[in-house]
Amino acid sequence: MIREVCTILLSLCFLTSGCIGSQEEIDIFYGEDINPSIPANDFTLIDENGDNFSLYELEGDVIVISFLFTRCPDICPVVSANLAYVGQELGDLYGTEVHILTVTVDPWTDNSSVLQQYSDARGLEWPHLTASDSDGDGVGDLDLIQPVWENFAVGLATYDSDLDGDGVADGFDICADTGANESVDNEGCSDSQKESEQVKVMHHPLSYWVDHTTGTIIVDKEMNQRVWWGDTDWNAELVLEDIKLLLAE
Repeated sequence: MIREVCTILLSLCFLTSGCIGSQEEIDIFYGEDINPSIPANDFTLIDENGDNFSLYELEGDVIVISFLFTRCPDICPVVSANLAYVGQELGDLYGTEVHILTVTVDPWTDNSSVLQQYSDARGLEWPHLTASDSDGDGVGDLDLIQPVWENFAVGLATYDSDLDGDGVADGFDICADTGANESVDNEGCSDSQKESEQVKVMHHPLSYWVDHTTGTIIVDKEMNQRVWWGDTDWNAELVLEDIKLLLAE
């Protein structure tokens, strides 16, 4: 009889949290659960209209944040289209209880006017954020946007070195052997180099590539990062379900 009671108590113990060890965390969302959650730090960036936009203006609502760049030829337009679909499906909830934001990973090109062209061409109605307005290239404002990338675990190296001293950051310099006194274009190439066969081969529509590891993050009403969707794993219907789960909290 005593052995039977002990067996019952032991069985109940495994079903009760905090008894022997800790229970395995429950997978709540369809996307990857961010567990423990990570606070979304406030930031102020510049939107496609050239106006300041602060994240905590949206505190109390659910926020979907993506990290893209306008010259991305493949996955970024797909993610943008998925976000537009999510916004449409949310109906009256979109813009009131749920918000979408896009933050560029390429502020060197994506100033506010470039982002406005990108969003207007695709009919995207949410803020597209960068570190510079239409008069700047973003290079001097990395201190504004780099902490955002770090907070949301965007794997991106900032190219702020200039080993050949030509005024073009090394990561975007397709002619990396120009002299410090040579006149170069925004790709780091002098006139003589642009005429060479080597540069002709290297030159393509994307004059530099942004090497980044990103996803779309869903932030809850208390400004915590809760769900991560990899750019290649996107499922708009399931993203909607994750948003609804956070709205219900």
